[in-house]
Amino acid sequence: MPDSINEKPTEMIEPTEQRPVESRRSKLSWVVNFTVSIAILSGCLFGYTLLGERKRPDRAKPAKSSVMVVNTQSLVEHEGPVRIQSNGVVVPLREIRLSTEVAGRIIEQSEHLRPGIMVEKGEVLIRLDPTEYEFEIRRLEAQVAQETAEIASVDVLIENTKQLLLLAEQQVEIVKSEQTRLDSLVQKRAASLSDVDILQRAELTAKSSLVEIGNRGRELLAQKELIIQKQAMTDVLLERAKLDLARCVVRSPIRGRVVTSSVEVESFVPEGTSFVTIEDTSEVEVRTNLTVDKMVWVSSSLAPRSANQSDSMSVSGRDAHLPPVPATISYQFGNDIHRWSATLMRIDGAGVDLQTRTYPCLFRVNTADTSDSLASPLRLTRGMFVAVSLETTPNRTLYRVSETAIRPGNRVWLNVDEKLRVIPVTIVSRLEDSVVVELSPGPNQQFSLNTASVIVSPISDPAEGMPVEEAPRLPRGNLSNSQQDLSSPDSNSNVQVTLKPLSNWCTESASWRTAILMLKRVLHEHTVERTALMEPQTVAHRGAGE
Repeated sequence: MPDSINEKPTEMIEPTEQRPVESRRSKLSWVVNFTVSIAILSGCLFGYTLLGERKRPDRAKPAKSSVMVVNTQSLVEHEGPVRIQSNGVVVPLREIRLSTEVAGRIIEQSEHLRPGIMVEKGEVLIRLDPTEYEFEIRRLEAQVAQETAEIASVDVLIENTKQLLLLAEQQVEIVKSEQTRLDSLVQKRAASLSDVDILQRAELTAKSSLVEIGNRGRELLAQKELIIQKQAMTDVLLERAKLDLARCVVRSPIRGRVVTSSVEVESFVPEGTSFVTIEDTSEVEVRTNLTVDKMVWVSSSLAPRSANQSDSMSVSGRDAHLPPVPATISYQFGNDIHRWSATLMRIDGAGVDLQTRTYPCLFRVNTADTSDSLASPLRLTRGMFVAVSLETTPNRTLYRVSETAIRPGNRVWLNVDEKLRVIPVTIVSRLEDSVVVELSPGPNQQFSLNTASVIVSPISDPAEGMPVEEAPRLPRGNLSNSQQDLSSPDSNSNVQVTLKPLSNWCTESASWRTAILMLKRVLHEHTVERTALMEPQTVAHRGAGE
């Protein structure tokens, strides 16, 4: 018991003595950790500030001038025809479908009666069996001979009747003479009344015979006329039989190409059977659909019609309401381009196509078998997809400008009296290095175009009426004088004048660094053309290095 009491105070004192030591150690550890953390953060901040800081270049933009310096070109009035490009398809001028006019069995057929083969005019295509028609002709000829004999027999009877009629008339005359004598005897009381009755009976008999013979003569004349009419009908049937015999041979009416054929030898064809379709190759037509914008220029080249000109169609088949606009048909066959001359003839149909809202125009090509190519001749055939170039002569004032002068929305910028004018245009045709347009100024844009020029350089914020200044035009590819002026220290004014078009041209570059690099190259005797032909990778690399 006493031992346990003595030991308990010792166990309670030991933790009290260790607490100050642990407290001192924890404070020292915290101070060290805090100091090291601050040192590391300070080192990182110092290193980031020293190594990561980069001075940004001065990107301050120079003050813009109130007058925009622009590059311009002359506004040239277009002279001569205007070419309008379109596409078309070759269609045949006409197709002829031949049918058999008589029925029969085919006994002969032309070797050219195959699709795609040419047939000549008058060539025998098929020949039908003519036996039946030959028999019909022989029958009708025999009938004609029979009717001729009947007419001759009637003529003999008529002649005999005429003789009998003369005798009957003489008999009547004799009876009349006897009647006269008998009347005189009766007056003298030398004849009886019975004699008078006998003489009157004889007179009636003679007159009756005369009338009967006359009637017989008229009947013979009517019979002869009937036989003549029958003979005329037989002649018509004979001519029809000969015509049917001739129709057993079917010939080609034109020179052309066989499109379809549906008969063979030994086959029977009824009357009216269509067996072949022939396409006329002497002339072809090209069908092209012109939009309303293109048709305007075709119609505007219409010359005034004369007073005696027809209102519908001319003899040649051309529509009198359309001008004879010449055109060139071209077709590329391999590496060769073949061309044909054509003329606008008419509009296919009644007017505008309801599906495409275009004008289907037909151009006539008179010489479809030849072309103006130096290579082997080529013939226009149906289905060819060709290019059509119309040479119109509009009666409006047109201008020719550069391709770069056309702005979005079909507009051009004009320099009129040092003022910017935005003018809507209508593109009429495109040439190799320019565009033919029609200017359409608004009602508030009333000014003269004689002194106007076309602006070809870009403008950041174009506005109607803004002041512009035309830059001096330097000869392209020749800046030797400018280089000498730039290298001379005593030519500050010349340097300012020369650098105006250069600075304006530099505004089209990708960035200001590229512009500075281009300026340095010009100062080191490089031309603008050589600077523009620099490799883009070199320019980008040097811009990044700066």
